Amino acid sequence: MGGILKQPGAFAITPHKVSLCILLKIYAPPAQISVPFPFSSVAQHNRLGLFLLALTKLPALSVVSYWVLSKYLLEKKLRNSPLSRINALVHATCFADASSSSDAALAYVKLIQHLAVFKGYKEAFFALKIAEEKFLSVSKSQILLLKLQLLHEHALHRGQLKLAQKLCDELGVLASRVTGVDMELKTEASLRHARTLLAANQFREAAAVAHSLFCMCYKYNLQVENASVLLLLAEIHKKSGNAHLGLPYALASLSFCLSFNLDLLKASATLTLAELWLSLGSSHATRALNLIHGVFPMILGHGGLELRSRAYIVEAKCYLCDSNFNVFENYEIVVDSLSQASEELQLLEFHELASEAFYLMAMVYDKLGQLEEREEAAASFQKHILALRNPQDEDDPLVSVF
Repeated sequence: MGGILKQPGAFAITPHKVSLCILLKIYAPPAQISVPFPFSSVAQHNRLGLFLLALTKLPALSVVSYWVLSKYLLEKKLRNSPLSRINALVHATCFADASSSSDAALAYVKLIQHLAVFKGYKEAFFALKIAEEKFLSVSKSQILLLKLQLLHEHALHRGQLKLAQKLCDELGVLASRVTGVDMELKTEASLRHARTLLAANQFREAAAVAHSLFCMCYKYNLQVENASVLLLLAEIHKKSGNAHLGLPYALASLSFCLSFNLDLLKASATLTLAELWLSLGSSHATRALNLIHGVFPMILGHGGLELRSRAYIVEAKCYLCDSNFNVFENYEIVVDSLSQASEELQLLEFHELASEAFYLMAMVYDKLGQLEEREEAAASFQKHILALRNPQDEDDPLVSVF
């Protein structure tokens, strides 16, 4: 065993490990326990900190066993977001000295991806810059892929569709290497291409790309990816005004999610299903609201900024469409949800959804006769609409990074 595996060294608490914890954040739920531990600033109120403390007291063989398991999980594309996040952080923090540069870079990549989803792009790009400097001589393909992924998501949210399409093309080039086609990356590039077309309201073209991608996934038995493609097709029909055609795709995506235990994607599919029902008329508002509340624990517990914000907005729309809902008596429910959504969407610079949140807020304040709040929400709505209609690609400092 000793000749095959490179055993982790002693678990000394180094400045590097402490800074890594602080920089990349820790998202595990808090534990109401206080213990003495060198990671006191982050560990005393965190279950992961308690786990790290326990790990330092394990016998050497047990630590090696966990190191092997951690390395295996790191290399897998885990669908369990919390497990993936915590495992990457443990691997980077505890096994940095024992890991290869490639493994360490992969752990950083996964953590930065989670930073973008849960904390926004500002922190993610800051961490990406550190990762580029740290892994200057190795793992360039991993860092480049991460950069393209982050830039594409950011461009879509900001309405920079020309830049988003260029980034899709670059991802397609990475997928078709000289050594062979990377099917997973090719699938991702096609999925992002379809989403870019959808953002440009090119519904027919987006549907064609998605249908072609579904056939490819079916041919190569990529069942998990099929769930995402079916969900995208449902969203295409929803946005094009054909909600009744999107229902079968959303239900099919839900079926795949149930078969493969894709809990977070299932919550996203359920949210899309609720949006589709709501699009069919206000008579379906109660049904849509029940669907949303059924997945709220998963979305609020494990969903990122975008998914949570979507849920808040759809919930508010359900209430406002319900004839039995009294805005004057229960306006706090709607306003609180929309305020939370708008705050999180501004971290993502997601202009389209943010403008919708502020528009609904302005409507509510108008009904309540709160003119000052209405004008403030209307001004924010206008700001996001103008930013969406006039994206400044050439003035964006992130373009120079690309």
